[in-house]
Amino acid sequence: MATQKLAVVVVDDKYETLEYHYPRLRLKEAGFKVIGLGPKPKTTYKSKAGYWAITDDAKVEDINPKDVAVLVVPGGFCTDRLRRLESFKKFTRECVEAGAVCGFICHAHWLPISAGVLKGKRVTSFFAIKDDIVNAGAEWVDEKCVVDGNMVTAQTPEDLPAFMKAIW
Repeated sequence: MATQKLAVVVVDDKYETLEYHYPRLRLKEAGFKVIGLGPKPKTTYKSKAGYWAITDDAKVEDINPKDVAVLVVPGGFCTDRLRRLESFKKFTRECVEAGAVCGFICHAHWLPISAGVLKGKRVTSFFAIKDDIVNAGAEWVDEKCVVDGNMVTAQTPEDLPAFMKAIW
């Protein structure tokens, strides 16, 4: 029996509902073992709209980035919270460096900006954080979905189908 590939979808309070749940469910549908990962294991986090996300019994420090096939970071304001945590910046950086497919949508780019992994990349995002991305040394383009190496980026929830198709 083949080993199930690991996908990690990170979350914290104020996440964008569709940008967390749509990738999480699509990755499960595709046969991945999916871990919902937040700052605290087995915790309920609320989206901007008040919808719930319950994290798995996993700590970021216990997941080896080399074992991660896919990392998805949703938008909303959760990434402004996660970028303050050294453990999540390190995890993101190490997933990118290990070659995991890393997806960032909408405002998610705040985490890879703080992790220092956007420099030299061609990416897209919600237009409001264009300056943050450019100041981090990346090339921002106004396209719905962009793939640059192992990094997949998209602008809004409307772009989730193309985003997920590019991820796998």
